[in-house]
Amino acid sequence: MPGIDSKQATAVGIVSGFSAASGFFILLVAARALSGPANAEFLAFWAALFAVYGVLSGVTAETTRAIGRRRMKPAAPPGGSIAMNALISGSVLAGLIAAVSISSSIGSATHQWPIVAILIFTSLAFSMQGGLAGALQATDQWGPYSLLVLMEAVFRLGAIAVAAGVGLGLLGLETATLAALLACPLLLACSSVARQCIRAHADVPLRALLRRTAQSCASAAASAALVVSYPLLVKVTTAPEEFALSAPVLLAISLTRAPIMLPLVAFQGAIINMVLRADNGEGWRKLSRPILGVILLGFGGAALAWSLGPWFMTLLGGDYRIQGWVLAALTLSAAGVAVLTLLGMALLAMGRHRSYMFGWIAASLSAFLLLMLPYSTEIRCSVSLLAGPLVGIAIHLYALTSVPAGFCGDRSRGA
Repeated sequence: MPGIDSKQATAVGIVSGFSAASGFFILLVAARALSGPANAEFLAFWAALFAVYGVLSGVTAETTRAIGRRRMKPAAPPGGSIAMNALISGSVLAGLIAAVSISSSIGSATHQWPIVAILIFTSLAFSMQGGLAGALQATDQWGPYSLLVLMEAVFRLGAIAVAAGVGLGLLGLETATLAALLACPLLLACSSVARQCIRAHADVPLRALLRRTAQSCASAAASAALVVSYPLLVKVTTAPEEFALSAPVLLAISLTRAPIMLPLVAFQGAIINMVLRADNGEGWRKLSRPILGVILLGFGGAALAWSLGPWFMTLLGGDYRIQGWVLAALTLSAAGVAVLTLLGMALLAMGRHRSYMFGWIAASLSAFLLLMLPYSTEIRCSVSLLAGPLVGIAIHLYALTSVPAGFCGDRSRGA
């Protein structure tokens, strides 16, 4: 199987870089267009929205693994439908969002239910987009995959820019995020390759595929808590009057995450394919150089964040002042999350879903518990985001190196 070549990797890298830049721009636009308290609410919504995206990235990852394994066994009977798996997974998540919204507050009290509707619709539509993205990556269709990522970013950025430009306010910016969901149906309408990929089948029956997807999505939910949805954890562990003043640190968290994590997420299919096709139990060691690169990038970025970060934040306005050491700690923590992500992708490719899930859950739970420390928001976030990923990294490394047959209940490569 050919895998991804340098030209295709460059295209994916450029598109993922644009996606990261568009996320930066959206956060900057929101910071300038909204008041401090309103922007804190937007950042919490942004975290909830990307929590949905993050959970459904489990559909993408498992689809990549399932189709990739199926392609290695062409004589085997076809397994479950990728499209049906994505649809069921999205529907389950939509139901969970509806259930949670009944017992807790999502968004501000003035427009909670419109936000709930946005999140439910997103979970239904984006699950199919996640399945399509995974199928395209598994079959080395990097051109259509790059186009899918590009359209999603362009549609979201354009709609939010228009909403901010005409002064639609907080709810208008939140509603504009739905434009990103046009990417999947548009690509399916225009590309026969995409339509063929979405009709692909997995290596196991639908019931087993759903179970493995659930494990992958649970892991993705835990990872989303650290990667994109962390402001929600801050909101539930912080007094309302203190959270209303937390926009600077929440924005700093989002800004320091994007440069490392968005390109990495875009390449997760290539990472899974690389480990999967090695198929010797040691494929994960090929990630040593990317991991070293992420660590070096983290330390270099932390140095820049310490020296230049406070000046950059003041460009957003006088209310966005934050100390250099906080920005450095948050940047370094992003590198830790990236290393945890790389190791987790290796476990998933090897079929060790439970080890993958346990590492992410332990990391996120540790980070959440540390947020309950009786210190300022800046200190709690820095300690939480630095220490939490280290717990998950230790668990993933143990699973990869110390227990050849798996860890935490993995019975086999297909467990």
